[in-house]
Amino acid sequence: MWTNSFKKALFIAGGLIFMGTAHAQYLRTSYFMEGTSSRLQLNPGLQPTTGYFNIPVIGSFNIGASSNVLGISDIIAVLDSGSDLFSNDDLYGRLKEDNRLNVNLNTDILSFGWYKGKGFWSVNVGLRTDIGASIPKNMFEYLRDADRFNLESGTLQGNISNMNLDINAYAEVGLGYSRPVNDKLTVGGRVKVLLGIARAEMQVDEFTVDMNIPQNPENPDSWNSSYGGYTNARAHILTSIKGGGLSFADAHDSYGNAIRQINGFDFDGSGFGISGAGFGVDLGASYKLLDNLTFSAAVLDLGFINWKGSSTTVASIDENSKIEINQNNYQEYLSGDFLNLERFNLVEDKEAASSYKTRLSSTFLLAGEYAFLNNKVSVGAMYSVHFVQPKTLNELTLSATVRPKSWFNAAFSYSPIQAGGKSFGLALKLGSFFIGTDYMFFGNSSKSVNGFIGLSVPMGGSKSSADEIGI
Repeated sequence: MWTNSFKKALFIAGGLIFMGTAHAQYLRTSYFMEGTSSRLQLNPGLQPTTGYFNIPVIGSFNIGASSNVLGISDIIAVLDSGSDLFSNDDLYGRLKEDNRLNVNLNTDILSFGWYKGKGFWSVNVGLRTDIGASIPKNMFEYLRDADRFNLESGTLQGNISNMNLDINAYAEVGLGYSRPVNDKLTVGGRVKVLLGIARAEMQVDEFTVDMNIPQNPENPDSWNSSYGGYTNARAHILTSIKGGGLSFADAHDSYGNAIRQINGFDFDGSGFGISGAGFGVDLGASYKLLDNLTFSAAVLDLGFINWKGSSTTVASIDENSKIEINQNNYQEYLSGDFLNLERFNLVEDKEAASSYKTRLSSTFLLAGEYAFLNNKVSVGAMYSVHFVQPKTLNELTLSATVRPKSWFNAAFSYSPIQAGGKSFGLALKLGSFFIGTDYMFFGNSSKSVNGFIGLSVPMGGSKSSADEIGI
């Protein structure tokens, strides 16, 4: 069975980028912490109190996941497709018609920033990934029936629609700059060169199976006109990765026509490289309406990646390709693994294996902050929208921040939407060390969790010294 091979294809992208964070890709709790560099990831129009140099890799280490239904243990179980997953009555009882999960991975291999006059420059070299999946409840229903299939009854029926899984992994080289326009307005931006590493896409628009199996299916004499059945599907799978992709074997369809049927995934590490290239931009600004009241906004990841046709492989099947179920293939429809694509009878689609363009998963945010006690304490609110697949994620974050010194900042936040009102966030900067979360982990039933850990050292001048220089 080539299922494990396909899992390898899907998670090579995730394995290439091994650090990440949930919704909005960055730590929202740090947004009003002026002593941290991580706030620049959310708004390039903001300026930290000092220049910085993030220790490579561990200077910006993120990980997280979110779902509208599934807990963290459920997400792991779905991706691993354990044998007891679909017989779990508690999980099944919590499912919705559309069950979504997202993982956004993000780390900076190298990043630093410094003041030059009143302008602040920043450079980053990072790795990014967006993972999104939508699993309909009828897929779970079919797999539960397959898992419980009994030859005494011998019947199995299923009708699945709108299941998808998307993974995009790429490297980013960015250059940012921010500068006060006047005493009230500060603007900034970041331009980014993007290098596509890997992309995988699985889409099942429709799948139907109806079969009746004899009690002794291994005996050819037990099959007659009363047994068998059919299946048809409309689905495709795409991979774009240099040095790897879907592999195919010569076969024949039920009408005897020669076809190239998918049989696995090949990856040659020696040939690994860039599968695409693109461009992106981040824009941000902050405006001091009053001495202690500031509004800010940003648009992140406006851009695209062009993926090479030479690195792309595609397998698909049309809904008109009706497949007969018989003693030679009936076991393909009894697998309890939702990533097992043998049941879909996918064949090579050379015409679809051409260059194509994908947009980045953009983010928009709007924030307001009220400061008091000589700007040492503040309360703030942020609304963010992350345009990911399969569905856009929205969040409202309320926070309180204490920042008496640039080397000491602390924040508490509450983000009710993605966590269902059952989590809160904390962040702490102590000298060069920073740690934080938007969604505190409260056991395996948590629907959204993330974490950020970083280590940086001051570099160059400070914001106060830049103010003394003047514009």
